[in-house]
Amino acid sequence: MNHEPVNPVELSASKSLQGKGFTGLASTPIPLPFIGGLVIVVGIVAYGLILLRHDAREFSIWIREDGLAEWLTFFELLGMSIYSFVVSSRFYQNSETRAARNVWLFMGALFLFGAMEEISWGQRILGIQSPEWFLRHNAQHETNIHNLVLGGVKLNKVIFGKWLAICVVIYLFFVPLFYRLNAGIKRFIDRWGIPVAQNYQILLFVIFAIAIRSHLRLAEKASELLEFSSCYIFLLIIAHPYNLCYKEMMASRCKNSSAEKKGQGS
Repeated sequence: MNHEPVNPVELSASKSLQGKGFTGLASTPIPLPFIGGLVIVVGIVAYGLILLRHDAREFSIWIREDGLAEWLTFFELLGMSIYSFVVSSRFYQNSETRAARNVWLFMGALFLFGAMEEISWGQRILGIQSPEWFLRHNAQHETNIHNLVLGGVKLNKVIFGKWLAICVVIYLFFVPLFYRLNAGIKRFIDRWGIPVAQNYQILLFVIFAIAIRSHLRLAEKASELLEFSSCYIFLLIIAHPYNLCYKEMMASRCKNSSAEKKGQGS
């Protein structure tokens, strides 16, 4: 069996890129708007933690329901939802991109669900009374899923706490690792258009998590800051991922559409 000779230059470049994937903070330059948004997020989190250390009572008022952190989290989730739906709609309609299109469609629906849960589906804004079932089974007597208490089990702690934390750890730490180490996993992730976290995003998540969790003993509501900062990290991941495969798929759509128009014109 004949094997094509391996170009030493290409092999060296491949190894260099792989090494950069492990050590470099970002595969491509970070857009300035993302840096600006990060500065704002850091500023809000820092202000909240400083306020908590100096006046826990004032912090509890600042971090209240329908406060700044909750509304910013809502807009982050809503922005991620809109972005995901737009990406899904821009994939070329063929069998090669169907999987990726469905993944981004699911992501859009998931983020929209999270955004609406954050504001209890607009209940407090519209002044709507919770149905009797939610009054009996919801810890905050609101119309949402994450605060339900069923059979003495708080869904917020089990599903939206422990299980969500496990999923986040797998996604942030194991998926990027195996994406770089295993060619088969890389092909699968790229085919499905799954965004992979960059090193700087993982580092930021760890810093926020350590800083905020160390303050939970002062106030449980400090977790709202972790939710807010984590949402921004995930916004960065889907908008500026390590792998830009979905953008290449959309580019192929543009090329195909352009070719079709030329064919019709001739």
